Formats: sequence, C-alpha cells, structure tokens
Amino acid sequence: MTDEKLLRNLEAFDPELCEVLHTALAKQVTTLSLIPTTNAASPFASYLKGSTLGNDFLDHHAADHRSKLEKMAARRACQLFHAEHAIVRTGNPVAASRVVLQALAKPKDTILSFNLRKQEHCTGEHMQYHFLKFSVEPDSLRLDFHKIRSLAQQNHPDLIIYSPVNYPYNIDCGELRKIADETGAYFWVDLGQNSGLVAAGKMESPVPYADVVTFAASDALHGPQSGIILSKKGLAPLLDQTIIDTGHVSLKKNVLAALVVTFREAACEEYADYAQQVLDNARALEKGLKKSGCRLLCTPTENHLVLVHLPESQNGVQTAEKLAQAGLLVKPEQLMTSDDRISYPILRLSTLDATTRSLQEEDMFKVGTTLGEFLQSPQDDAAIKSVHKCIKKMVEDLPLFSEDWLPELETSQDYDSDLVMKAMVHWRI
Repeated sequence: MTDEKLLRNLEAFDPELCEVLHTALAKQVTTLSLIPTTNAASPFASYLKGSTLGNDFLDHHAADHRSKLEKMAARRACQLFHAEHAIVRTGNPVAASRVVLQALAKPKDTILSFNLRKQEHCTGEHMQYHFLKFSVEPDSLRLDFHKIRSLAQQNHPDLIIYSPVNYPYNIDCGELRKIADETGAYFWVDLGQNSGLVAAGKMESPVPYADVVTFAASDALHGPQSGIILSKKGLAPLLDQTIIDTGHVSLKKNVLAALVVTFREAACEEYADYAQQVLDNARALEKGLKKSGCRLLCTPTENHLVLVHLPESQNGVQTAEKLAQAGLLVKPEQLMTSDDRISYPILRLSTLDATTRSLQEEDMFKVGTTLGEFLQSPQDDAAIKSVHKCIKKMVEDLPLFSEDWLPELETSQDYDSDLVMKAMVHWRI
C-alpha cells in the first residue's frame, strides 16, 4: 500500500485522529520554535523509526542479550564521541539519568550538582540523596572554581554533576575533574543539547574528563527519543548490570536502527556545517535582541543558547503563552546563582530547530529584533498579530528538515534518488 493510499484510508477510518495530525502539521509548518528541546528528526531516522523493523521479534527475557543493531549503535556512539563504552537502550534522558544515579550513588550519598540538576529525577526511598548546589556567581555569571573546590572539600561529595542546560558559556571540565579526584567523587556530565556541538567538534568534549556522559539522541542530534550513556571502560560492568537490574531490556529494532543512522549522520560534513550554522545563528539572534533593547545574560554566547533577561514586572509564562499564539515558541526559566536569594527570570532560547529549517543569520537577526520589540511592547493583540505575521511569512514555505543537512550521496541509477530524497524531506507526518 502506498503512503498516499494509506493516508486516505486512515482518514476515512479515523477522521478524529487525522484531525489531530493535520492540526499538528499546520502548527509545525507555521511555527518557529526557539525551545532547546524542540528539533525535527532527520528523514533517515524518521523513516527507520516508522519502518517494519518495529515488527521484529524482541525477546524480553534475554535481558543481557544485545542485538546486532544495539551493538552497532553503541559502537557508532563510541566512535562519534571517542568514548570507551556506550549504553543505548534507555528510552529517554530521564531513564538514563536514573540508571546513572542508581549505579554511582547510594541512598544518603552527597551529590554536588550544578543548579541541583538531576534532583528532580530522584523519587522513591532508594533514590534519597543529599543534594548540594554549586552555581554561577551573581555578579559575573561565571563559575568560581575556588569556591566549588572549597564546597567539595567541606562536604566530600560522592558524585559531582555538571549539566549546563541553561548556560551559554563553555567551561573547563578538566578543572571539575581535578576537584572530583581531590575529593574522591565520580564526575558526571549531562550534555543536554550541547551534544551536537560536541559531536561536530565545535565544542570541547567532556568525554575525556568525565566518568559518565549522558545526552538525548533527539534534539540536537536529529535522532529518535532515547537516552545515551557514555562511560569509562572501568565503569562499564557496573552500568551494564544496573541497566539490567532496572528492567531496561532493549529498545525496539526500529528505534535502534534510527539511532544507528543518527550517529552516522552526525559524523558527516553536512552535520558539521549544521553545527557551525547553529553557532552563527545564535550570535545573530543575540545581535537582533540587543538592537531592540533587550538585556542579555551570559553574552556573547558560546553555544546554541541565548538568555534574555526579563524585567521583574513581566511574567515569563504569560509572555511565552502570548508568543505561542503568535507562532513563536520560547522557554521561560530562572537562571540560578550561588546566592539562593538571587536569580534572574529569563527566556532560554536556542537556534537548533530554526537552523534545521534552514534559517540563516539574517533571518535570526530578524527573529531577534521581532522578539525584542514584542518584549518591549504592551504585548497586546496588535503586538501578537505583528509577530505572527512576521514569523508565518518567514517559515511557512520552509521544510521541517532542510535538504542542506542531508548527506550528498552517489546512488544507484536503478531509481530516481532525487525523487526519493525529496519525498523523505517533505514527508511531514
């Protein structure tokens, strides 16, 4: 059955469901997302995730058995990130984080964590740890390693976590490694959406320094939803056993196949070009916001993130809701500091998805000025309509995944490769 016939039959069989599909498509086509965790999967990964591999037999009783696809995905993850060991069978970053916590920490252990990251995943009596926070200084918005070292020496943490999901500066992971060694702690880095920049060589990798590195294969890497765990070889037996003990048997073969191709794509020249464009677009977005009078924090950005400081009079959630009505998705957050009395309300913006859709520096500068003008305006219906008009005009004719980021291949002459590739790029279901 062709895709076209399948969709016609589905629409006739379940019009209520298809209405949801059509609404989602219309929204995605006319909406621009600056939310870091929003990004389109690559056509290759999307195709494989929806392929017949999902029907293959999976033996849930063979907990320690790794299929050929799982081994392939783990091997390619190690090659891409120059890691000694990889686990690819958790379904999302939360599951991966819980596995790492249960492997490296015991109940009541002390965990020194950047902005208390990962504490939100600790539920149940078996995951009751003593969390301590380290963070940026209120004035400089930089890490003070002398203070972090003193905090670690005073509290003797069993685990140190660095997870910069809302921090645009790159830091010296080697210094955190030294602090961990001095205090006998494991060192864990959760890369978040910086994984793509590390894979492309645009950002220094924490893998040589950290005992464990985690990230999602979705978001920056254009892969399926899953959680990846990289580790030193010496921790491999402990992590592998914890994976089994916590019931993570395997991912379905269609998801594993999508992971396999994801890691291959991330090693291509086109992906390196994408990562560089992400960086260029972030700086252009900053310039546009500054021109419109916005105050930015942690500038200039060193990765894909841009932080807009919101005045105390503005409600970040309400502002985000109004922008969503205009077709521009943003993430309101609080930038924490080492002083619990001081934090900054921000919009946490990312250029990952905008770049996937092929927006360039001039486009992101325009997005920045448009967003900045809205933030300086009364944020009334007229301002919402103005933003909506600008964003819709900019993105409605763009694919959800630009052909610019697809590998250029010499294919067989037995079929029209251009037609197949075009169909994959524009398959928006």
